[in-house]
Amino acid sequence: MNLTENAVHFPASDFSTLTPSGLIALLEQEGDRNSMELIESCIAHGEAMVQALATGIDDDTTWNAESTDAWWLPFHAALILGRMESESSGLLLVHLMRKLDESGESDLQDWLAGDWPALFRNKPSSVINAIRALTMDTSRNWYTRCQGVEVILDNGMRHGPEALETEIDWAAGLADNTADEWQFRIVAACDLLDFPRPRHRPMLESMAMEETRRAKQAGSFAGMFALADVDSAFSKAGDRPGWERRKDPWSFYNPEAIAARQKRWQEEDEESDPSDEEAWPVSLPHVRSTPKIGRNDPCPCGSGKKYKKCCLPVN
Repeated sequence: MNLTENAVHFPASDFSTLTPSGLIALLEQEGDRNSMELIESCIAHGEAMVQALATGIDDDTTWNAESTDAWWLPFHAALILGRMESESSGLLLVHLMRKLDESGESDLQDWLAGDWPALFRNKPSSVINAIRALTMDTSRNWYTRCQGVEVILDNGMRHGPEALETEIDWAAGLADNTADEWQFRIVAACDLLDFPRPRHRPMLESMAMEETRRAKQAGSFAGMFALADVDSAFSKAGDRPGWERRKDPWSFYNPEAIAARQKRWQEEDEESDPSDEEAWPVSLPHVRSTPKIGRNDPCPCGSGKKYKKCCLPVN
């Protein structure tokens, strides 16, 4: 495989004559090899691109893509919409989160995990209200809702100390809601460990003990967090949201990142077991789990978060 050839196929000058639908077709064709120049060309079409992406997102064939390249379209849609400041782009981004939730596309969700706060950072309050409603919708998967908690907390950070305290208390209310799903509650509590407030410590300690009990009952040595993690969180000064380490989701389109991915897929193809071909196509981009991931190790999904705060509850 020639990594240079696969990285970027078209110079930026070729994009100016393309319509939004033509650009989307090119996004599908290039898969994970799209350049930032192509993404910027999509963004330049503004509302016309929002409408074209809406059509693609609602197209059933998008979620039943036969090619690996087309599989990436919702991912690119998220990053394109994340660069736009309009209400329509933000509301479509919320709609995309719903579609990801309904499709059960866990791999795509893992690729975007940790990026949602950055994608919603430039959106108006009406969009934040929509993401709050999604987060509180108990009919949704806990994993999708947890991404919303991060968006709301990050939005609070952007609006000053008083707004942040309000949103921290809101997240604490979700974690403390015994009528809600435990998996959602415990991950919301994990976010609170990044914003340790003495008023929430008793609740976090109680949840840590319950999580430890559940882990032992399930025969697992590792829960999402334990009392020692609560102690550690409160021993450090300042807020430390995990998503802050992923400030630039658009680095995905850097030439170096593109080339590294192509090398990675090639190596995984070469290492794959031919007998597994029917169950998992060797060309499908994915992050394979390993048996020795420590719960405090970086999550293999690439979110930048610790394994215990990201994909551990999925496995």
